[in-house]
Amino acid sequence: MILNKRNKTVLSAESKVAPDHIEGQGFAAQKQIPKDLDQLAELIIAQLNDNNLEVSKVRPFFWSLVEAYVDRFQRYPFDVSKVLFSHLELNDYPKDQVEQLVAQLESQYQQVHGRPLRQPGEQGEWKGLLDEDNRHLRDSLKYAAMVDVIK
Repeated sequence: MILNKRNKTVLSAESKVAPDHIEGQGFAAQKQIPKDLDQLAELIIAQLNDNNLEVSKVRPFFWSLVEAYVDRFQRYPFDVSKVLFSHLELNDYPKDQVEQLVAQLESQYQQVHGRPLRQPGEQGEWKGLLDEDNRHLRDSLKYAAMVDVIK
């Protein structure tokens, strides 16, 4: 998503909260049309707690909300770094994905700044240090697992 530019191809939230959609859900019949963001949030949370709700229907809705927020305020409604690390942590830092992200960041950095992020040969030094740290960590975890089994 690029700030300051409206992306016309992204799904719109209008189709998700338009009056005809609300009537289809029975909200108009119950006279629960939200009057402010707090009431809207309550309705959305109630819908999200529906056991029959599918991720494929929720994801475009949230994405369109994020798009609208960015278009309006020129920033994301959350800390993007925290979201990235949370995602990686949920998936146990998948090696291929992390390597792809690092390569993409290095490439983008070089395009924007006109020089590589790391100096040639620097990666090998870090890789050796990280391998040594990982070995110590693995050894510690193995020892902790053995001690726990012995108890």
